[in-house]
Amino acid sequence: MDSTTPAPVWHTSSLARLVWGATLVVAPRQVLRRWGHPSGLAVGTLRVLGVRHLAQAAMTLRRPVPAVLVAGAAADLLHATSALALAAVDRRQRRLALLDSAIAGGWAVLDLCVARRPRR
Repeated sequence: MDSTTPAPVWHTSSLARLVWGATLVVAPRQVLRRWGHPSGLAVGTLRVLGVRHLAQAAMTLRRPVPAVLVAGAAADLLHATSALALAAVDRRQRRLALLDSAIAGGWAVLDLCVARRPRR
């Protein structure tokens, strides 16, 4: 790929996930502060989630095949579902949990769309 050829979509989406994961690991309080007062549990949870995003991005960059992308989307959908469950049972966390679910759902949709695209 020369400098005039755009990066494949899977590469761009994986790099975006890599940046998101690194942000969650390095600056979870800053991310959470935009939506309320971050608790210690929330900060720790975001760091763990960030590590998962880093691992998922690394796996997709290493092996960008539909099966890996679909497996990543499944992990994102499980995450989105668990966040919806949290929103249903914890009023104090509802707003953040719904936002988290939407973000995870967005990652899942992106991975599924990329998995369906023909490779070049």
